[in-house]
Amino acid sequence: GTIYAISEPISSSTINSPESYLYLFSQGPSHLTHRMEISPNMDLEQKQSSEHVEKSTLDASNDTSDPEIEKGLQRVEDPEWIAAQKRYLRKLDLIILPMISALYFFEYLDRGNIANAKLLGLDKGRDTKYNGVGPGMETLSSTQWQTVVMIFYVGLVLCQVPGTIGYRVFPPSKWIAFGVCGWCAVCLLQVTAFNVSALLACRVFLGAFEGLFGTGIVCTTSVCDHRSEMGVRVVWFLGPTAIAGAFGGLIAYGVGHINSHIHNWKLLFLIEGLPGFVLGLVCLYWLPDRPLKNSRFKGFDQEIAEPRYHSEAFDKAGKIQRKHVIWTLTDWRLYAQAAIYVPTAALLSSISGFLPTIISNVGYHEPTKANLMTVPPYACAFVLMYLVSWNSDRVKERGIHLTCLTIVAAIAYALLATLDQSHLGGKYACMCIAVACVYATYPPSHAWAANNFGNETKRAIGMGLYTALGNCGSIAGTWLTQLKTRRVSRRAISLRWGWRLRRRD
Repeated sequence: GTIYAISEPISSSTINSPESYLYLFSQGPSHLTHRMEISPNMDLEQKQSSEHVEKSTLDASNDTSDPEIEKGLQRVEDPEWIAAQKRYLRKLDLIILPMISALYFFEYLDRGNIANAKLLGLDKGRDTKYNGVGPGMETLSSTQWQTVVMIFYVGLVLCQVPGTIGYRVFPPSKWIAFGVCGWCAVCLLQVTAFNVSALLACRVFLGAFEGLFGTGIVCTTSVCDHRSEMGVRVVWFLGPTAIAGAFGGLIAYGVGHINSHIHNWKLLFLIEGLPGFVLGLVCLYWLPDRPLKNSRFKGFDQEIAEPRYHSEAFDKAGKIQRKHVIWTLTDWRLYAQAAIYVPTAALLSSISGFLPTIISNVGYHEPTKANLMTVPPYACAFVLMYLVSWNSDRVKERGIHLTCLTIVAAIAYALLATLDQSHLGGKYACMCIAVACVYATYPPSHAWAANNFGNETKRAIGMGLYTALGNCGSIAGTWLTQLKTRRVSRRAISLRWGWRLRRRD
């Protein structure tokens, strides 16, 4: 393919691997000086020859004064060009970040409202005053409810790879609108569920449409932003996952006090599903597509967008090349990152699906009070997510941050499992710390994974596989919490503690 040489000397070892030259682009356009042709199939002698030819070309360019090279170098050093890039980035952020943050907010609101709906009577019998999905006067069993929570992640896992490939093939704004309107429609259809089978069908399709939407957002934005800019921006996408948990508790608390002929759990699905559907339609006209086909930027802004794109992704939008698929599937970093993500996904699914019930079991038995008490853990999670992501971008490091969060979360889970039931305040504080630390690992780990996949095709396939493999942990995580007892299961918490330690190792 075509790559660009950087101003520093390039050793033969640097270009000896078809993957290693991806690093050249990660340094940004400020290091690009000239282009050369190199094939991954070249032997070492040919690569060294190409290197010498390129060096000679660069030396010659100093004499011939290539206008394109001089123009590029002048722009790199021009303060006005640097200021223009900053203005472009601010404009891009103002267009993308608020909208994507709102979409992620509604995604996790509609994903996690099943836990709040349970306390409002969704799991109660069809013939009770709650008009739930249980048979007759009976409440759903613990196993049935955990299956309802788990089946969502089956749909999510199955559609995450097709979802990220969809971002690669179709205009991102159209693909986003399709996924958002799809899951919001399914969220609204949950109101019509009259038995557990209907609820299971709704949940699996809810997971499928959210799978089409979610992971590809990180993949798509990674071709607009440089890797040193990704951490804080990812928290603007994933931070609303914690805000959604906090607002979900507040909304459920308010809905629980509404007196209406429509049952409270149905009102909850209606109130949280309709705004997201409207927002999905707005995406069709608001969100930009790829930098090379950007309807929102013209003229000088487009001149800035293109080199930023080429500095992070090499292949043009279009057909997916088989070699990129093979490189992705044989990249050990994909499986290493997925192994890191599995424990986090397990804990996140356990938290989002059962936190109100866990808090109720800790000691806050009144349903509306339990929903309200979910707000502080999620609020702490959002603050910590932003601080960790900002600092990881500042110091350009991810692994140590993840390790520290893992250790603290493991200690919090251990204390939650061992503290006596009479220590209600202490157990609740441990819950807040554990939830915050688990959520705070989310943005850095996703940014880290996206940065490790070189071009746009590899990011699309790699991020889809990364989240799909990782979310297999979500399926397991739904079985970590026991719902039959009024106590928090020590066995479940001990399992979580072990998973956190495994992640640290």
